[in-house]
Amino acid sequence: MIDLLSRAGKLGEAKRLIETMPFTPGMAAWATLLGACRKHGKMELAEIAANELLQLEPTNATPYVVLANMYTDFGEGEKETRLRHHSEKLAVAFGLLSTTDGAPIVVMKNLRICGDCHNAMKYISQISCRKITVRDANRFHCFERGNCSCGDYW
Repeated sequence: MIDLLSRAGKLGEAKRLIETMPFTPGMAAWATLLGACRKHGKMELAEIAANELLQLEPTNATPYVVLANMYTDFGEGEKETRLRHHSEKLAVAFGLLSTTDGAPIVVMKNLRICGDCHNAMKYISQISCRKITVRDANRFHCFERGNCSCGDYW
């Protein structure tokens, strides 16, 4: 039922159905809703669904990936506006807010990481004492204690 409502674009109804279930909804319910939000461009609801998924399974990278993709899979005009915020920084900020202290953060994107984001990840890993892994179009960047595995050559 959640899938059918989501496919029809009735995301609010799908969310209410999940919230009124007589049992605790599992990963499948929230993942279905999250997937529909990428398709229909409902960012606020996507963040709620992603947060619920992360509560159920904090080390699962899927919600981060879907959110990062949502911040970059828009029309050209809106894409330019959203990309100036650098999607990997937004994904890491969401990860810092929604996971327990010390938990690693993984971000996957299909574009090359820019120099600004690369430097930001080094500082964030040092300040937060977290391991942050960013997979860009070319390689994996593992940031830990202010250093990147690529040796600042990317």
